[in-house]
Amino acid sequence: MHIEYSDDRPVDMEKRFKRDISSLESIFSFIEQFITSHNIPPSVMYPVQLVIEELFTNILKYQPDGKDDVHMNLQINGNQLIIQLRDFDSEPFDLTKTEEIDTDEYIQKKKPGGLGIHLVKQMVDSLNYEYDNRTSTITLIKHLER
Repeated sequence: MHIEYSDDRPVDMEKRFKRDISSLESIFSFIEQFITSHNIPPSVMYPVQLVIEELFTNILKYQPDGKDDVHMNLQINGNQLIIQLRDFDSEPFDLTKTEEIDTDEYIQKKKPGGLGIHLVKQMVDSLNYEYDNRTSTITLIKHLER
Protein backbone atom coordinates (compact mmCIF):
# COMPACT_ATOMS: atom_id res chain seq x y z
CA MET A 1 0.00 0.00 0.00
CA HIS A 2 1.33 3.43 -0.93
CA ILE A 3 1.10 6.43 1.34
CA GLU A 4 -0.95 9.13 -0.33
CA TYR A 5 -0.63 12.78 0.62
CA SER A 6 -3.56 14.88 -0.48
CA ASP A 7 -1.55 18.11 -0.60
CA ASP A 8 0.44 18.42 -3.83
CA ARG A 9 3.07 20.75 -2.46
CA PRO A 10 6.17 19.29 -0.81
CA VAL A 11 6.44 19.11 2.96
CA ASP A 12 9.96 19.71 4.19
CA MET A 13 12.26 20.48 7.13
CA GLU A 14 15.82 21.74 7.00
CA LYS A 15 18.51 21.92 9.62
CA ARG A 16 22.24 22.60 9.87
CA PHE A 17 24.56 20.29 11.76
CA LYS A 18 28.00 21.01 13.14
CA ARG A 19 30.79 19.08 11.41
CA ASP A 20 31.41 16.80 14.35
CA ILE A 21 30.69 13.15 15.08
CA SER A 22 28.71 14.25 18.15
CA SER A 23 26.12 15.73 15.74
CA LEU A 24 24.89 12.23 14.86
CA GLU A 25 22.61 12.14 17.89
CA SER A 26 20.95 15.40 16.78
CA ILE A 27 20.74 14.14 13.21
CA PHE A 28 19.00 10.95 14.32
CA SER A 29 16.54 12.97 16.43
CA PHE A 30 15.84 15.27 13.48
CA ILE A 31 15.12 12.30 11.21
CA GLU A 32 12.93 10.63 13.86
CA GLN A 33 10.97 13.84 14.41
CA PHE A 34 10.34 14.22 10.68
CA ILE A 35 9.33 10.60 10.15
CA THR A 36 7.04 10.56 13.18
CA SER A 37 5.37 13.90 12.49
CA HIS A 38 4.60 12.95 8.88
CA ASN A 39 3.21 9.47 9.64
CA ILE A 40 5.91 7.76 7.63
CA PRO A 41 6.10 4.04 8.45
CA PRO A 42 8.62 3.40 11.26
CA SER A 43 10.33 0.78 9.07
CA VAL A 44 11.79 3.64 7.02
CA MET A 45 13.66 5.14 9.98
CA TYR A 46 16.49 2.61 10.35
CA PRO A 47 17.62 2.55 6.70
CA VAL A 48 17.41 6.35 6.48
CA GLN A 49 19.45 6.80 9.66
CA LEU A 50 22.01 4.23 8.51
CA VAL A 51 22.41 5.93 5.13
CA ILE A 52 22.75 9.39 6.67
CA GLU A 53 25.24 8.12 9.26
CA GLU A 54 27.41 6.69 6.48
CA LEU A 55 27.27 9.82 4.34
CA PHE A 56 27.76 12.26 7.23
CA THR A 57 30.75 10.36 8.62
CA ASN A 58 32.26 10.22 5.11
CA ILE A 59 31.91 13.99 4.86
CA LEU A 60 33.77 14.35 8.16
CA LYS A 61 36.44 11.82 7.17
CA TYR A 62 37.15 13.07 3.66
CA GLN A 63 36.56 16.82 4.20
CA PRO A 64 38.05 17.26 7.68
CA ASP A 65 39.01 20.90 7.16
CA GLY A 66 35.52 22.06 6.21
CA LYS A 67 34.42 25.02 8.27
CA ASP A 68 30.74 25.25 7.38
CA ASP A 69 27.94 23.22 8.89
CA VAL A 70 26.45 20.37 6.88
CA HIS A 71 22.89 21.13 5.77
CA MET A 72 20.21 18.47 5.70
CA ASN A 73 16.80 18.79 4.11
CA LEU A 74 14.06 16.19 4.46
CA GLN A 75 11.10 16.45 2.15
CA ILE A 76 8.00 14.51 1.25
CA ASN A 77 6.89 14.86 -2.33
CA GLY A 78 4.05 12.55 -3.26
CA ASN A 79 5.10 9.06 -2.16
CA GLN A 80 8.78 9.87 -1.91
CA LEU A 81 11.01 10.84 0.96
CA ILE A 82 13.71 13.10 -0.47
CA ILE A 83 16.84 13.57 1.62
CA GLN A 84 19.45 16.12 0.70
CA LEU A 85 22.86 16.66 2.29
CA ARG A 86 24.81 19.75 1.31
CA ASP A 87 28.51 20.25 2.13
CA PHE A 88 29.96 23.69 1.42
CA ASP A 89 33.53 24.54 0.48
CA SER A 90 34.26 20.93 -0.38
CA GLU A 91 36.22 18.96 -2.92
CA PRO A 92 34.16 16.93 -5.40
CA PHE A 93 33.46 13.24 -4.80
CA ASP A 94 30.75 11.73 -6.96
CA LEU A 95 29.64 8.67 -5.04
CA THR A 96 27.30 7.71 -7.87
CA LYS A 97 30.36 6.80 -9.95
CA THR A 98 31.92 4.38 -7.47
CA GLU A 99 32.37 0.84 -8.71
CA GLU A 100 29.89 -1.84 -7.76
CA ILE A 101 31.14 -4.21 -5.09
CA ASP A 102 30.98 -7.99 -5.17
CA THR A 103 30.23 -8.49 -1.48
CA ASP A 104 31.47 -12.10 -1.45
CA GLU A 105 34.82 -11.05 -2.90
CA TYR A 106 34.92 -8.04 -0.58
CA ILE A 107 34.48 -10.26 2.48
CA GLN A 108 37.07 -12.79 1.31
CA LYS A 109 39.73 -10.18 0.52
CA LYS A 110 38.87 -7.96 3.51
CA LYS A 111 39.59 -5.02 1.26
CA PRO A 112 38.94 -1.68 3.01
CA GLY A 113 36.72 1.03 1.58
CA GLY A 114 33.62 1.16 -0.56
CA LEU A 115 31.25 -1.06 1.39
CA GLY A 116 29.44 1.87 3.05
CA ILE A 117 28.62 3.54 -0.26
CA HIS A 118 27.55 0.16 -1.63
CA LEU A 119 25.09 -0.19 1.27
CA VAL A 120 23.81 3.35 0.72
CA LYS A 121 23.06 2.52 -2.91
CA GLN A 122 21.21 -0.66 -1.85
CA MET A 123 19.05 1.09 0.76
CA VAL A 124 17.69 3.96 -1.33
CA ASP A 125 15.71 4.02 -4.55
CA SER A 126 17.64 6.86 -6.15
CA LEU A 127 20.97 8.58 -5.55
CA ASN A 128 22.13 11.79 -7.21
CA TYR A 129 25.25 13.91 -6.80
CA GLU A 130 25.80 17.51 -7.88
CA TYR A 131 28.85 19.73 -7.48
CA ASP A 132 28.74 23.45 -8.12
CA ASN A 133 30.78 26.36 -6.79
CA ARG A 134 32.60 24.13 -4.25
CA THR A 135 29.29 22.80 -2.90
CA SER A 136 28.56 19.06 -2.89
CA THR A 137 24.91 18.06 -2.85
CA ILE A 138 23.82 14.47 -2.33
CA THR A 139 20.15 13.76 -2.99
CA LEU A 140 18.58 10.46 -1.96
CA ILE A 141 15.07 9.25 -2.69
CA LYS A 142 13.29 6.57 -0.67
CA HIS A 143 9.88 5.38 -1.88
CA LEU A 144 7.30 5.29 0.89
CA GLU A 145 5.31 2.08 0.97
CA ARG A 146 3.67 0.13 3.73
